Amino acid sequence: MFTAIDCISDEMDKFANQRNKALIDSKEGELREGFKNALQGFVASDKKGVLFELPDVTNSAGILEYTKWFFKALFELAKARELGGKKICIVLEEAHTIVPEWNFLGVDDKRSSSVVNSIAQIALQGRKYGVGFIVIAQRTANVSKTVLTQCNSVVAFQQFDRTSAEFLGNYMSSDYVASLTRLRPRHAIAVGKAFSSGTPMIFGVPEITEPEAEDG
Repeated sequence: MFTAIDCISDEMDKFANQRNKALIDSKEGELREGFKNALQGFVASDKKGVLFELPDVTNSAGILEYTKWFFKALFELAKARELGGKKICIVLEEAHTIVPEWNFLGVDDKRSSSVVNSIAQIALQGRKYGVGFIVIAQRTANVSKTVLTQCNSVVAFQQFDRTSAEFLGNYMSSDYVASLTRLRPRHAIAVGKAFSSGTPMIFGVPEITEPEAEDG
């Protein structure tokens, strides 16, 4: 699939009238089927989690294409009820690199926007089809608000920037927001539908030893 991604990226870098549309369509078909087969293989297995890394994609545009097609295939399978009745949770580590806010888009704004739109579509509709997200980021200012506002639960660690405080004010009172700057290391505030408490909770994060996820 990486070869197909690099091929598409190379073609998209050309002027529109110089692109080989037949080649692009062919490679996109390979990607669609490749991701669908991989996802269906995962849900049919006994694996509980898979870690996706992108070491073999040669450029940032390729990473954007890979991400876009992964989410497109996932959403198509979810809508068609072809996930074997299982629910899928996608963890977006360093979310600002995957779903940046519009004013933090990278080198290729159009491709970045396409990826953000694909993920935002799942964030908006995914729960209906059994697909959810965990969004992990250091600062909410850098992450797409379209995606963030779909989060119904938040775990917030110590932070100081005003944009994060304003966003988190939608989930907790001003007193809790003000306490974010004073949180001790490995302490956080949890609030939302995922927790049994109806009010925000300040808690210490326990030490948990987990088996390493399998590389995908």
